[in-house]
Amino acid sequence: MEPRLYPRPNSSSGSSITSRASFESRFGPRQKSPLSIASSVDYESSRTSLDSTYSEPNTKNGLLISRPPIVPTPFPPPGKRMVTEPIFSSYTRYGNGLDGKQRTLITPPRLGNTNSTYSTYGMRYTQRTPGEGFKKLPEEILLVILAELRKLHLDASSLSCSTCWMRDVLNLGLSCKKWWGAARSALYEDIQLIGSDSILHTKKKLKMKYGTRLTLLRRTLRGRPDLAEYVKSLKVPAMPDAAKSKKEQDEYLELVASLVMACPNLERLPGLYPTYNHEFSRFDHALSTRKKLTEKVWIINPSPFQRQHRYQLSEDAEHLTPVLSPAQLLPEQCMTFRIHHSNWTHLQTLFLHCNPGGTIDSALFVEVFHTLPSLENLHVSNFPASSFNDTTLLSLPSLKSLRLHNLPGVSASGLSNYASPARTDSLTSLSLISIPLLSLPVLVRLFSHMKSLTHFTISQAPSPILPIGIDIFLHPYLASPTLQYLHWEFTNADDDKATPILAKSIVFNGFPSLRTIRAPTDHDGTLQRLCRPRERIELPGDRYRNMGMPGQGVSGHPGLPQTQSLPNLSPTKSTFSGHGHSSSVSSKLTKSPTRSTFSLNIDHLSSYSDDSGSRDMAMSLVTARKMAQQRIDAAMTQPKFHIIVWDENGDFLERFALGGFIGSIRSQINYTLKPDVEGMDESIIGIGGLGGLLDGNEEVSPRDGCTGSWNLEAGTRVKSASKGKERWWHTERGRWKDVPLEKFF
Repeated sequence: MEPRLYPRPNSSSGSSITSRASFESRFGPRQKSPLSIASSVDYESSRTSLDSTYSEPNTKNGLLISRPPIVPTPFPPPGKRMVTEPIFSSYTRYGNGLDGKQRTLITPPRLGNTNSTYSTYGMRYTQRTPGEGFKKLPEEILLVILAELRKLHLDASSLSCSTCWMRDVLNLGLSCKKWWGAARSALYEDIQLIGSDSILHTKKKLKMKYGTRLTLLRRTLRGRPDLAEYVKSLKVPAMPDAAKSKKEQDEYLELVASLVMACPNLERLPGLYPTYNHEFSRFDHALSTRKKLTEKVWIINPSPFQRQHRYQLSEDAEHLTPVLSPAQLLPEQCMTFRIHHSNWTHLQTLFLHCNPGGTIDSALFVEVFHTLPSLENLHVSNFPASSFNDTTLLSLPSLKSLRLHNLPGVSASGLSNYASPARTDSLTSLSLISIPLLSLPVLVRLFSHMKSLTHFTISQAPSPILPIGIDIFLHPYLASPTLQYLHWEFTNADDDKATPILAKSIVFNGFPSLRTIRAPTDHDGTLQRLCRPRERIELPGDRYRNMGMPGQGVSGHPGLPQTQSLPNLSPTKSTFSGHGHSSSVSSKLTKSPTRSTFSLNIDHLSSYSDDSGSRDMAMSLVTARKMAQQRIDAAMTQPKFHIIVWDENGDFLERFALGGFIGSIRSQINYTLKPDVEGMDESIIGIGGLGGLLDGNEEVSPRDGCTGSWNLEAGTRVKSASKGKERWWHTERGRWKDVPLEKFF
């Protein structure tokens, strides 16, 4: 349509229309007056609209509609703002304003930068919205943060407990979906239910005697199978005190069995090890169905269908007193026990401990071992000679760790035959406790034939000796190029002939890889002199043990020096590394059959006499540290080096004496007297006894339980003190210490 050049008839504003039409004819139909504010805005907005329309193709009914390019005019110049042009703080492209009309507003690029990218020194950066970096954070980093939080709650020196740990993780998971993804893995992967149930739940809400938390957890896992797949380790409370009868105890184990069945990927069930008497048990049946189980502890009890019979150790030993031993198992009992192991293709650690009167047939041992293809760590203890003997030992599969404890059927010849290269190529840890091994050449064969041995433990009363008529002319007699850790313990101190031979072997570089020696019965310090010097080997709590006992000094040993005054003891924490029951004297006088041979306290068993020259035949680990510290203090009183100063004329000026020490500076061996588990008096951890695998005192009778009171300061910030306490308070529960089964090897 052509522009109007002449006014309409009967129009009073023809002149103005004519001038406007003539302006449009010169600058185009879309151009406005450059002096008009609206025209400036329309010019920029129309240019922007057309450029964006041209740059993005339009499709209609599947056809591509292209538009001709618009050639910009040289007036007005782009990028320059007129004096009367308004400034817009934001823009909306083809959007609706507050009044519902479409607007196209733009901020000049010189006045404001609304783009998310900017450049600095030639580098382009993109501004991120708040929280965008946290969303891109890998979940592995969040799991590391939760692992550090777990250490703060469950470490030995912490005032918190597992209940407080689970509360904090749950609150953290409820903060956002990102945290919940990591929190549910940390919360359900290792569940720890410790101590008694809350009285509020047992009596008022659920009206149950025990097992309220197990019931609630079972309901959650059954209703959420996705959460049940996370569970790998499950710690359930110990047998409650309310379950006094045999029927109630069986009901509690059945409740635990139902919870085990709800965890398809369960690998560990630490802390609960009921006995097995070869009768049907739902608890054992539930564990036998978990195909990913990695460890199992069997505590074998006598079967009610077995009878005791007399058993001769050898055919030609008619003059010896026969040994009472249980009869063989019934065929159906053997089949049931073998079926329990048929699904455990991932089982790596197996414990077999026999209580007095119990037994497992020797042939059944062999069948069980060959049904476990992934077996690596084996512990066998307290079985009679008819159950486990040299024949059973030679039938063991290839293992990485083996511990034999109190097995009268294992002899020196059986150990010598076991040390063959094909059978022990992968064996890295061997523990022989109360076997006993009396032949020193057999010990030489064990060291020389086990090519991968790194940890060796021997603990028995008599010392291995050389055969009669055999002398040693070349050293080292004992040698192992791979051994790194050695526990050397013979309690018969008056007949310890193996320790000097071991010391000479170390001097002549028989153990080049040896880094740690633990010798609790090193009375003369023979092995201590070959290790690195130490300023202090006694622990801070050792000097205050056994205080107040009749006839004892502050140090607890009549022959040891007196110690300093008592420190200020905290009323809320135990000072003696977990031995809060030290007030009970009768517990120390009782010797457990599974404890170490030197675990009895010398202070109650023998008297120290310098005139007789007798030595302690049984001592605690605390006493061994005191004796080692006494040797260190005695060496420091005697000068080790002397520095003499002469002047330039050769006249004597001064002489200095440097303090002595015990040990060798060039040695790479560390001398230690610490136990396997912190706070124990025995260096070697056992199945029973204080601090052993079956010891539940830390959970059943807490000496310093946690009630969440470490949150007391945070609770006082709340206006109402009662509401603040409800947020962190829980039933008092002990701090349970998990004893990893790896500590036994």
